[in-house]
Amino acid sequence: MVAINIAGIHRVTKKLASGKVVEYHYAFRGGPQFWNSASGTLRGGADYFAAFQHANSKLTERFRRAPKGDTMADLIERYRDSAKFTNLRERTQADYEVWLKRIKTEFGEDPIAMFEEPESVAEIGRWKKTWSGSPKQYDYATSVISVLLNWAVDEDKTLMRHHYHRVPRIYKANRADLIWRPEELVALCAGAPEAARRIAVAASVGGLRPSDLGRIKLAHVEATPAGRRIYLKTRKRGQMVNIPVTQALAEIIDSTPAGQDYLLVNTTGGPLTAPRAAQMIRDLKTAANARQAGAVREELRLYDMRGTAATELLRAGCALNEIAVYMGWDLRHAATIIGIYSKLIPEVADDIRDKLEARSARDAALAAKKAAE
Repeated sequence: MVAINIAGIHRVTKKLASGKVVEYHYAFRGGPQFWNSASGTLRGGADYFAAFQHANSKLTERFRRAPKGDTMADLIERYRDSAKFTNLRERTQADYEVWLKRIKTEFGEDPIAMFEEPESVAEIGRWKKTWSGSPKQYDYATSVISVLLNWAVDEDKTLMRHHYHRVPRIYKANRADLIWRPEELVALCAGAPEAARRIAVAASVGGLRPSDLGRIKLAHVEATPAGRRIYLKTRKRGQMVNIPVTQALAEIIDSTPAGQDYLLVNTTGGPLTAPRAAQMIRDLKTAANARQAGAVREELRLYDMRGTAATELLRAGCALNEIAVYMGWDLRHAATIIGIYSKLIPEVADDIRDKLEARSARDAALAAKKAAE
């Protein structure tokens, strides 16, 4: 779909599923449609200009000349100052801010009122095409502009309505069946730079999200009656995690250089961000596969180490509530996730086999006893 502005008329050319190309004309961007090439009306004829004059009448003046304070840029500024935005978690605010800037760049000078018109849905769709190659980003654009328009209707009261509802999402991801195997972690860490190795160990043992790894301070390490724990509020959900300090984590904690507040840093000793941590693990994976082809599956990511940690808890026989506390999950979510992970652990199949064979042996012994009587 291609959109062109000529002398105030907004012209859109669309190729239909049938292969036919139809051209639509709007009085102005976001304004009402007054002609299309399939209508039978001659373009440039008397009826064409009459339709344009009607669409461009005083009834639509508010769309073309927005009063001060009624542009999309103004709406975005008011939303940023609202309780709706300021009460979001810090991480969510940062993610929204990226998209608010993009929305402002595209629509900032447009009147808010244009979003009361059905044609605005197509305008938003054309803008989102920039991210059509990244389904997750494409859907985030949908989410943020929907939130903004909903707020304009419900709280700011600058819109009576909008039409951007029930927009389908295209990103679907389920990586719950991807966990790092013990031999892959060994291959990953072999010969790894110390900063990267510490990240791999902390992620695969502690089970924290990449966005939380760089936030762990020595101050988060607390004494317990029989040892130590890492007690931290997660950034994404604001849940407290209660991670016991195992021997592997103790080695990381106790080897943290003097004067370094954070347990994990980047290769230059600076703050560790989630993208940088993920890149460091990708670099380790590339190096591991260069040493031995297929040592680490290409599809594995840093985030998948979170599931690896959960499966280790399951292997160790931890109860559901213990796993929930460790991972920062509520019990319902923990039950769902553990139900998935339990199918991935080969020991589970062995345990089931042992129980079946033990039951079979008991049944055979009982039958033999009855036969002897």
